[in-house]
Amino acid sequence: MTFEDLPPDVKKIPLTDRRVAADVIDLIIGDEARADGCVGLMVCDEEHRGILPIVLSDVPHDADLRALAALLDMILPLVVARSGSLLMGRGRPGGGVPTDADRAWHQQSIDACRAHGVRLLGFHVATRDGVTALPQPLAAAP
Repeated sequence: MTFEDLPPDVKKIPLTDRRVAADVIDLIIGDEARADGCVGLMVCDEEHRGILPIVLSDVPHDADLRALAALLDMILPLVVARSGSLLMGRGRPGGGVPTDADRAWHQQSIDACRAHGVRLLGFHVATRDGVTALPQPLAAAP
């Protein structure tokens, strides 16, 4: 997907649709950010529509989980204040098969969102091979 492919009403589409959520992660985490490693966040409003993309670049693939926890502890209170939700992605070099580190980042994100009372709309891994959604927490599974 490219910015030219976006539907005209994209700002009205909730990111609860897993396909749309993966497309949004694909858009906000570019090739360079994937190659260098990054964290991509889409802060959403109370209707789960994306309102603020945040991408932090140059994040090593083996970055300490405490740094991710600290980042989320700074951002999630702002999401709570808007009664919003969060969509997350991790950009990294390598192939698209999730790694143990990806799963640890995913679990840290689930735990932080749960602790702050924020709905995590999804966690994706973005690599040169594409975007892979990690499973929803069991409590959120349909």
